[in-house]
Amino acid sequence: MNPTTHKLRMLSAFNSRNAPLLLMATVLIFSSFVWFSGGRAEASPTTTTTTTKIPAGTVLNIGDQEQLLENELEDSGALKGVPYKVNFVEFDSGPLVDAGFAAHQIDLGFMGDLPASLAVQSGLPVKAAAALLPIGAAEFLLAKPGITSIAQLKGQTVAYTTGTAEQAFALRALATAGLTQHDVTQVNVSLDQLGTVLQSGAAVASVVSIEQKVEYEQANPGAVVLATQKTVKPASYDYMLATTAALKNKAKSAAIDDFIVRLIKAENWVKSHESTYVTDYYVNLDHLTPAVAQLILKAGGTDEYVPLNGNEENALQNVVDLLANAGAISKGYSVAPLFDNSVSARYNAIVKANPQRG
Repeated sequence: MNPTTHKLRMLSAFNSRNAPLLLMATVLIFSSFVWFSGGRAEASPTTTTTTTKIPAGTVLNIGDQEQLLENELEDSGALKGVPYKVNFVEFDSGPLVDAGFAAHQIDLGFMGDLPASLAVQSGLPVKAAAALLPIGAAEFLLAKPGITSIAQLKGQTVAYTTGTAEQAFALRALATAGLTQHDVTQVNVSLDQLGTVLQSGAAVASVVSIEQKVEYEQANPGAVVLATQKTVKPASYDYMLATTAALKNKAKSAAIDDFIVRLIKAENWVKSHESTYVTDYYVNLDHLTPAVAQLILKAGGTDEYVPLNGNEENALQNVVDLLANAGAISKGYSVAPLFDNSVSARYNAIVKANPQRG
């Protein structure tokens, strides 16, 4: 299954209008959300997948979300023989990963498109080190029975979480019917409550994860999916961001390259072991029922690591422009500082050298 957005049951909202201020405030409290692993292995550097020898004692701090990367890498065995120490730092949302960067606690972290754009707005010293594109639907704009089109949402209540990738998806979906954020009444709740507000009737439509979609449809067979990540444009990417300090450090930079290779290998394993992975993640870790897990498996959805070739920057700029046009932020800004030609070239070479399963 998709190792990004739709597996996350993130708990905190983030006000994009006051992103820099709230980001720094979050830094003060984010340590209460953090869990450090003791690392996975201290194997010989000869096992590294990069051409640069990684010195003993190198540590790579990874900003994870709810054990997502850690679980996938563990299940696949992709961290076997890793020649550096890996610390997984757990957060509950992309904005909190941004806070981890601001507090100098992580070298590399992943998030959706809107938190990535907020990293630029907040002036964080990070660059895009990798990009992922969902294959299949990963997010859904789901409506209660009786609502069959996005145009019908004008003047209605729609649930999505401010400051997250879900907000970016909601704005893109509304735009397909010529609507903006001003045309609906937002119900802004934490990500784990998006399905609940739909179920309670507090919203007539909501951006939901695959888990929330399955659960709602079981109780409401007439529910209609108004949009998915596959039906809105431009595409919604997820990102691995790296600090400029880590990228300038030869040891950490080599470790980042090696770690991305291992992420690609782990994703290849997930694609060929979906049933095993779904059971382990959704049943054993997320505590869903086997029946719901099977429905999630049937829905499908995986990720592809795609080259950084300009499409991602254009898509991310679109997110910022939508926010600015809707008045969700005071003014627009360029996301260009997030992308660096030399960093992109290194990553693109990795993608080319490591074939991915379809």
